[in-house]
Formats: sequence, C-alpha cells, structure tokens
Amino acid sequence: MLKILNRFLQNNNGVLLMYLLLLFPMFWWLWSITLDGTDAKYVSARAKTALNRAVKAAVLAIDKEKLACGSIFIDNSNSRANFDRVLTLNLGLREDYAPAGASPLQDAPEILNYYVCQGPCPYTYNYLLGDIKNIAYTFEDPGVFALIRVRYKHKFTGKIQDIYVYAAAEVVSD
Repeated sequence: MLKILNRFLQNNNGVLLMYLLLLFPMFWWLWSITLDGTDAKYVSARAKTALNRAVKAAVLAIDKEKLACGSIFIDNSNSRANFDRVLTLNLGLREDYAPAGASPLQDAPEILNYYVCQGPCPYTYNYLLGDIKNIAYTFEDPGVFALIRVRYKHKFTGKIQDIYVYAAAEVVSD
C-alpha cells in the first residue's frame, strides 16, 4: 500500500489530483458563504427600499380640511393604510403580510414600530432596539417613522438572521 501511495505522489498528475480533492470542498464552502451573504444583502436592500417608499406614502396622507386652515396634520388611519398598501406591493406580500410568489422574503416581516409625529417640531423620537441600539430621529416637520424586522434564512448554512430596517419621512413645510 505504501508503495502505491509513494508512486502516486511521485507522479505530477497524482499530486495535482490530490490538491484538487483537498481544495474543492474549501472552494465550495467559500462560494456558498459568498452567495448567502450576497442574497442577505439583496433582501436587506429590497426591504430598505420598500420601507422608504411606504413611509413616504404614509406621509402623504395629509388631512385636507386642516390643510385648508393652514396647519399640516397627518391622518393616522389613512397614513397607516397607505403604508401597508405600499409596503405589501413593494415586497410582494399579501394583505396579511404573508409572502407571495414574487417576494424575496420567506417569512412575513414584523412591524416593530410605526410612529406618526404631529408636532411640536423639532421633536426627537427615540426607540430602544433591545439592550444595545438606540435609534433616534429628529423631526423638523410632521412625519412618520417606521421600523421593521425581516427574517432571512441562509440557504446553504440554514442560519436565521434578523435584519432590522428603519426609515422616516417628513412633510416639508416652508
């Protein structure tokens, strides 16, 4: 047996084959990690874009009667309806937030915080995310703040990663 192994290692083709057999699993592992990381980054960017659009749509729900009197007031119920509609359309979700066929998500996103700031402005809104991160946003005008959590399951490793995304928009008044 030792004689066969010695002859195999003395041949250049045998050494090359042995290197390839040792390096192939490492390359496969690195490739899978790269694909998982890229896919998680795509889901995060898609969720951020969808949340930005949803918050901007929510801000547009201005009460027309109060606007006629010269004050800017965001209608809470219409604001939340606009937010839900735009978020579900941009993330490919059903009305109950369950992912549809075209959704990049595997689970329904969780809305952790939805806040409508009516004033007085400037107002700093603080939200403590767990024990570690404090998210603060200063409203200069009336606006909307939203925070969602998207769960991403890595395809190769099976690890579940929580992606937190927040956005804010304001009605700019001059």
